[in-house]
Order: sequence, then C-alpha cells, then structure tokens
Amino acid sequence: MQNQDSPKPESAQAFLLRPYQQRAVEWAKTGADGLIIAPAGSGKTLIASSIIKHYAKDPMWSFGWLAPTRETCQQAYASLQAVGVDVDRVDVRCPHESVDFSSKKLVIIDEAKHAPATTWRRIIESTRGLRYGFDATPWCDDSERNEVLRKLFRDTQFEIRREELAGVLAHATVHLCSASDRFIEDRINERIEKLFNERKRYMRIGHRELHAMCAWEAITEIGIVENMARNSAAIMFANCAMGPTLVLVPRVTLGEEYARMIEGSVLVHSKMKKSLRKQAMDDFKNGRITKMIATSLADEGLDLPSVENLIMVSGGRSAQKTIQRASRALRRAPGKEHAMIYDFRDLFHPLAEAHAKKRIKCYKELGCHFA
Repeated sequence: MQNQDSPKPESAQAFLLRPYQQRAVEWAKTGADGLIIAPAGSGKTLIASSIIKHYAKDPMWSFGWLAPTRETCQQAYASLQAVGVDVDRVDVRCPHESVDFSSKKLVIIDEAKHAPATTWRRIIESTRGLRYGFDATPWCDDSERNEVLRKLFRDTQFEIRREELAGVLAHATVHLCSASDRFIEDRINERIEKLFNERKRYMRIGHRELHAMCAWEAITEIGIVENMARNSAAIMFANCAMGPTLVLVPRVTLGEEYARMIEGSVLVHSKMKKSLRKQAMDDFKNGRITKMIATSLADEGLDLPSVENLIMVSGGRSAQKTIQRASRALRRAPGKEHAMIYDFRDLFHPLAEAHAKKRIKCYKELGCHFA
C-alpha cells in the first residue's frame, strides 16, 4: 500500500482506503458533517480528499480547504491530486482576513483546534455549506474554547479510535532522562516573581493566569534553554542516534546552538524562507540529512513519517502538542517498525515535573513502552 501521508499525484488509482477511513467517508456521504477526530497517522488528509471526491461528482459544487500553514496547504493539494480531484475546484487557503468561503458548498478545516481563533471562527461561521473539521487532539483545558469548537461544528462528532489503527502505527519506546543542572529552582522562582511584579502593572489579565504565564516563561528560559546538563544530554542522544532523528526545541536560538553541536544537522523554523525549509524537509525525507532540529512553531508544517528518533527538548504539559509531536515518530514508513522517544523527567522544579508527568501520561495513552 502507498504511504498515505505523502501521496503522489501519479498514484491516483493506487489508493485503497483502510476500513476506518472508509467508515469516515461513508458517514460523510450521508450528508452528515461536523468534527472528525482521528489519531495522528490515520490519514486525515486522505479522508478529507476522499470526501471531496464524492461530492465533486456534482459539477455545481465548489469547495474550500482551510489549513494552518503553507506546508499543510501543499499536502492538501497533493492528496487531492492523488485521489483524482480537479484541484482547480478546491480553494486551499491559510486563514487571513481576505478568505471568503461563504459560497462554498463544502469546507474542510484542517487542525480544527484553531477554529475558535478570531479569524478562523469568522471564516467558518460564514460558511453555509457542509463543514468538516479534522484534528487528532481538538480539546484543551479551556472549557469555554471547547464549547465554541463544538458549536462551530454543530455539536456533531465522528471519532476514529486509536485501536482501529492496529498495524498502522509503529511501536515506540520512551526513554526518560533526569539530567539537569542543580539548584536552579530558586533561580526560576525569583524570575517568576520578577516577571509577575513587572507585568501585573500593565497586563490586563487575571493574576492567576499571569502568574502561570510567567512561570512557564521562567521554566523555559532557565530550566530548558539555559540548562546545560539537560541540553548536553539531548545533544548526546541526537549524536548517538541511528536513523532519521528529529529534535524539537522551544527557541530558535537554542536550535542554532544544537545545530552547531549535532553533526550533519539542519535547523528549520517557521520564520525561515519557505524554499529553504522545503529543501531541508525534502533532504530529510530523502535521507540526505538524518538529523533535523525544529522549533515548536514548525510543528504543524512537519510531515516526516520516516522519523525513528524523536528528542523532546521543548517540555510543556499540553496533551495536544505532546500527542502531535510524539506522532511524528509513531507513523510507519518503509523499513520502519520501531521508534524511540527521548524526554525528560524535569525534576528541577515542581511545576516542570508536573508537566513531565502529563507528557508521560500521554505516552502511555499512545501505547508506548518505557525503557
């Protein structure tokens, strides 16, 4: 079977939908619409393209496709071509003020977790046709945002369960490292209080929310970016890893430092030229580069099923981001049966440790084993 996450235009007749993919398409054929929740690696782009292919049989229908990045727009076009859809009938766009899908008969919303954001919401609410939102992890800790998301997709959900992907995802082992500089908790707490006292005078948000924001900034800067022992361990993992390796970092400056220390590596981030980022990703996919460093800002533009080693430097507690990032390593690819995920226990501060425990919980839910 073809690699469904990276379809080729010339293989339009080669795709056979997997049973769970066909189930989603059959549901959409009934005229039902809403939020389609599907695990990372399940081929959401192929499902969306197949839904459009069904409705495109009517020449009067027009289609819109909202995607978060240029890379995901390109993936949408490739998938549409692969299943045999005339791409001239599908307007694939990143969200911005000039996007108008109000006249479209059907709209696909990729990475639907972004739908409650102001620009996304305006575009979606203006559509009068069918709406299909796709996401692996649409829900967050904000109940009000979740309620907006439900209403945007008409309180209707179709879910593909992870167990339906048996044989589709690679096995993964998680290695948890305790490496860290010592005695940095007090430094982090001092930075939190300094940031909080400076900002509470002019930032019009609740003190609890502001304190959480300052805490995460302090942990990122002192506990991750400036943590020499932690970074040395991550760099060692990358240099010793065999096979395609992806290192996720929270700052471009830290990524630049890693690029100098990891032999044969390349750094990609959302602010670099599109052509350079595409070239780096193509080189990684084709095996010309085996070590890639990426900032979290590049998360949604990365389609790299060949990743065998994932090094999670970025930290954080978000289940959405953890699952999205871990799934880079969980996707199967030719010759790939197993993957390694390297993460940190982050015992240097109680809040960072709590974040690490939430990531560990996500790995368990993904069925990962622990070294």
